[in-house]
This record gives sequence, C-alpha cells and structure tokens, in this order.
Amino acid sequence: MGAGTPAEAGGEYVERARRLAPQIEDCADQIEQERRLVGPVLDALFEAGMFRLLLPRSLDGAEVDPATFAQVIEEIAKADASTAWCMCQASGCSMSAAYLPPDVAAEVFGRDRRAVLARDPTRAPWPSTAAIA
Repeated sequence: MGAGTPAEAGGEYVERARRLAPQIEDCADQIEQERRLVGPVLDALFEAGMFRLLLPRSLDGAEVDPATFAQVIEEIAKADASTAWCMCQASGCSMSAAYLPPDVAAEVFGRDRRAVLARDPTRAPWPSTAAIA
C-alpha cells in the first residue's frame, strides 16, 4: 500500500482515482458504445487496486473506510459513471470476504489480484427461490 496510517492509505487511493480519471474519461464513449469496461481501463483499475478497496487487508485488500470509498467512487464517476458503478458493485461483493471462512476467502480473492465478483440483484441467488412465470 505504501502509506503508513489508514487515513494516509485512503488519501493514496483517492489520488490514484484522480490520476486514472483522464484515461477513463478518454474511453467513456467506447465504454458506453460497447456496454462494458474496455481492456485498457480494466488493466489500469486492476493495477491501481481499485477493485480491492473494500477487501480486507488480510487478503491484500485496501480495506478503506466508507468515506474514502465514497470519495474514490466520486472521483471515478466524474470521469465515467458506468465505470464507477461497476467498481461499486464489485466492491460490494468483495466485502463478503470478511464473512467467509478464511480458506474460502483466500481461494476466491487471495491468489489472483484480478479476482472480481459480481451478481445480478434482479435475480434470486438460489434457483429454489426463483419466481416461475
């Protein structure tokens, strides 16, 4: 992480987001057109640790405080709201690592720094609870 205190670390992530903003903004039209985060933006987000903001430190995450997380998302949203939305969704899923058995959390998040989870909130999480049309 490089910063000493949690506050310094949080400020570092806000600065990272600000440095990423021009690249994200330059790709915003392509992101909109393709309806996905494009490769160079994804690579930059992964390199900067943007998908590990709420992941516990025990799994090499940033575990930033909620105020810092909101500031980072705000900086990214200034460049492209869709990118910020994707980051926010993935970060919400990464918080589940704190509630998993440590070996399971390490399997999902600990080995691959590009591991990201997402889910569709419009679908039931279990087939047995799905509505039948």
